Amino acid sequence: MGLLKTAEATNGRPWHFQRQDYSLRIRLSLPSTKPALNRGVRHVLRMARECGYLTDHRADLEIALREALANAMIHGNDLQRAKRVYLRCYGNPNSSMMIFVRDEGQGFNPDAVPDPRQTDRLFLESGRGLLLMRELMNHIEYRKGGREVMLYTTRCGSDDAN
Repeated sequence: MGLLKTAEATNGRPWHFQRQDYSLRIRLSLPSTKPALNRGVRHVLRMARECGYLTDHRADLEIALREALANAMIHGNDLQRAKRVYLRCYGNPNSSMMIFVRDEGQGFNPDAVPDPRQTDRLFLESGRGLLLMRELMNHIEYRKGGREVMLYTTRCGSDDAN
């Protein structure tokens, strides 16, 4: 298995992994459109099944992935169809998955995004995507000045529903 350092061991540095240690791979370049978002989700969920992603957690994976793709398309690329969203996914059966979503926007500082649980933000219709991704994945990390998010999950295994 590739080298994956714990968050504590990285001292704020990005996690490192060896692509060649992941037997399943997806690389897609998507326009910033809803049909493309849905196509990307279908590909990743298909890989999740191949990885043995636990049935009870597939909805968590789908929600986090949809949030990452929507953020890239809407906030990063301003829904400009000509701007691409790059989706890479790596997985190993009964082990883990890493998903990278990168846009062509200017990037952002995730620490500057207000907490949607603050009293004055509770009734807003948007603004919960980053929180959802953090809560639903084992680890997330922002890279490339906020133009890329890495989602990491270990909820692969075997269950009777596969």
